[in-house]
Amino acid sequence: MLDAEPEGVLFQMDGNPMPPLIDAGHLQVEDDQHIRYARFAARKAPKRGTIVLLSGRNETIEKLFETINDLGGLGFDVVTFDWRGQGGSSRLLRNPNKGYLDSFDTWRDDIEAIFRQVVLPDCRGPYYLLAHSSGALAALYAGPNLLTRVSRMVLLSPFVGFGPLPLPPNWVGRIAHWLVALGLGSITMWGKAKPDAAKPFVTNRLTSDAARYARNRKIAEERPDLTLGGPTVAWVDAAARAIARVNAPSHYSHIKTPTLFVIAGSDRVVSAPAGARLAGVMRSAASVTVDGAKHELLQEADLFREQALAAIDAFFRDD
Repeated sequence: MLDAEPEGVLFQMDGNPMPPLIDAGHLQVEDDQHIRYARFAARKAPKRGTIVLLSGRNETIEKLFETINDLGGLGFDVVTFDWRGQGGSSRLLRNPNKGYLDSFDTWRDDIEAIFRQVVLPDCRGPYYLLAHSSGALAALYAGPNLLTRVSRMVLLSPFVGFGPLPLPPNWVGRIAHWLVALGLGSITMWGKAKPDAAKPFVTNRLTSDAARYARNRKIAEERPDLTLGGPTVAWVDAAARAIARVNAPSHYSHIKTPTLFVIAGSDRVVSAPAGARLAGVMRSAASVTVDGAKHELLQEADLFREQALAAIDAFFRDD
């Protein structure tokens, strides 16, 4: 673990205050890389345990402050972190703007490091896992190893199938794989290599809440070093391989942890039908759909966001 002053590890601004902080810092992992993490305190008794919160691609701890505060109000301590390759954790290419990952083994190992170095030695049980989008894909990827550690999992807008794209989903993975084989894994697959400038709210596919969208854009503008450009070819290839793996019966049959899929009914980023299908074939899983919600359920308008929070609270309360 690398030494750091906890308050100096995180960034807060007007309109996005930091929840009650226990600890924050950087974990040393293999090859001299580090993971930025933080632990936050429950704000209400009785204390119900600890939620390990897994973010999606190009998300940071700071973007989760409002959600962490809400979970603290439900009686949970929260541990969260930035995945390697994004946020305040080690970047994996010389150009830090590029969203790169060569295998979801790396993110599976990040989960393991957080449990081994932070959660198991220092946090109150029982342990729950709450994951969004590609973080949910990582949770499923690591799922067979989580049974003895995690009591229940909730997966929000899980990235288990590509959303609307100009090409068929199977072709996206194949093209990315061919390009990686040609040594082009570090080029940007789509989007821009540098973090995007602010886009008009009306064009966004993430949320119908203008205020939360503006807050998250301001975080990115204030701290561009925490943001990414578009995903690289290698990231897309890694995601496609991970999606194929978690949808295989030989993998998901070994996920025994009770799991709730929360599907965003109007998701245009990932495939909502793919999430519902996978929940339907997993013996340990169930699903609910928040009709009308866009991809970022916990950054959505209150009408949708409160439904997602209620589902999380009820599912973890049934443990």
